[in-house]
Amino acid sequence: LHNPGPSNMQRHRLLAALAASTAAAVELWPLPRSLTNGSDSLIVIPGPTFFRLAGPASESDVLVEGIARYADLTFPHRFEPGVGLSELVVDVDNATQYPALGDDESYSLEISGPQTATLKAPTVWGALRGLETFSQLVEFDFDARGYKVHDAPLSIQDAPRFPHRGLMVDSGRHFEPVAAIKKIVDSLPYAKLNVLHWHAVDTQSFPIETPSRPKLWEGAYSKAERYSTEDVQDVVEHARLRGVRVMVEFDVPGHSESWCAGYPEVCPSTTCDQPLDVSSDATFELIDAILGDAAAVFPDQFVHLGGDEVNTDCR
Repeated sequence: LHNPGPSNMQRHRLLAALAASTAAAVELWPLPRSLTNGSDSLIVIPGPTFFRLAGPASESDVLVEGIARYADLTFPHRFEPGVGLSELVVDVDNATQYPALGDDESYSLEISGPQTATLKAPTVWGALRGLETFSQLVEFDFDARGYKVHDAPLSIQDAPRFPHRGLMVDSGRHFEPVAAIKKIVDSLPYAKLNVLHWHAVDTQSFPIETPSRPKLWEGAYSKAERYSTEDVQDVVEHARLRGVRVMVEFDVPGHSESWCAGYPEVCPSTTCDQPLDVSSDATFELIDAILGDAAAVFPDQFVHLGGDEVNTDCR
């Protein structure tokens, strides 16, 4: 059964538990690189213009859609009108279109009140990380019927320790519908992960469409368990808008039995279906074709080629 993902309340409970385990006063996950805070509570008054874009990247589709998502995530409840923090200025310099390894994901977040907070970032990707941090700081007070930020004033300077922070999904062995993969992508920014490692092909199945070699996905579990080119583009775009790279993996030469369904000539024999036959030019022509098709739909700088568990006894 498909897990729809955590509710907003479950998400806050998880974040609180994780932050408490680090003995930190401010409930954030992951903890930022630098944080100073006070002991006041600020009332937050959301509205349709609460998130105000500024700077050269203010028209970026990544930012516009990101703010729409975080408005719903940060402010899910009805509230009583009042006076308080009514604006977060999001000031971003650079509007690159696709995330890449080594991008600057740093940001600074200043919440000093009483009415305006500021999020500054060199890139849209850093701005998304800052929006995630802000969403974790805002809490709904059910008794007061309103939103608050505790431990103010807050000053946060943050940047990732590692440029590649990923989660692998193995749909080559366990088929996942596109909707499920997109739900997984939705969850990655909560922990500021920035890579979906899509292990798409393995011994068990070859579900991805490869237009230049159309018989490859005959190795899918079934005709219903496949990803069209449009499906792949949908996942990649969904991830891009969340600052997540999609790195696809075609596991060669060892985990390749599924290739034999469509192109048996690249497999060693009828009694030994893997690894691929590295003595045949057809094998390398097929790999070249797959990588060419992948480059057309996966804009990332990297493709993973597996390379593990090669059976050298195959005859």
